[in-house]
Amino acid sequence: MKADQPRAKGKNPRTTRVCEIILDAAAQLLVREGAGAVTVVRVAEETGVARTTIYRHFPNPSGLMLDAIDRVVTPHVPTKITDNLEEDLVTALSNLRMRMTKKPFRLVFTALLDHANRDEGLVAAQRRFVNGVLQPIHDILAAAVQRGDLSATIHIETASAQLAGPLFLQHVMLRAIISESLISETVNQFLLRTHDSG
Repeated sequence: MKADQPRAKGKNPRTTRVCEIILDAAAQLLVREGAGAVTVVRVAEETGVARTTIYRHFPNPSGLMLDAIDRVVTPHVPTKITDNLEEDLVTALSNLRMRMTKKPFRLVFTALLDHANRDEGLVAAQRRFVNGVLQPIHDILAAAVQRGDLSATIHIETASAQLAGPLFLQHVMLRAIISESLISETVNQFLLRTHDSG
């Protein structure tokens, strides 16, 4: 490093690299084996990083899980927001379908649901996963409210869940194909309900 290029304050490259290794392993375990596999012992086995080092960076095991979830749920496609609410929602649900049909989605979601039912500490992890998945829909609805295309009284979190719900049901519960017609019908029904109540 040149003398005129100061190191960023508070960021040690070696520490950053170790954290990346830990989080990559935790995310891979989450995808491969589910929430129960994301433990300090397993991450240490996968990476060769000492348990004491992992605990130093992630003193709370649930923090490690939450950060691993953040890696898994990072949106694959940026949220597209235009002035056409219907098209934006169809695009968002199509992107969600693409994410759901990637193998890890069902495994991660069902594993989190199972563990959250048995461990209250993982309820936050389950919510974090779902909120990350719903974020693009949430952003589109919030923008529509700001434009005046939707009533300011709409509960955006509930509406986001209502839009994604049929896709979750079809893919996770019924293990069936999410069709184009399901997406368009879901969006049309939502817009009809919101305009009727407006």
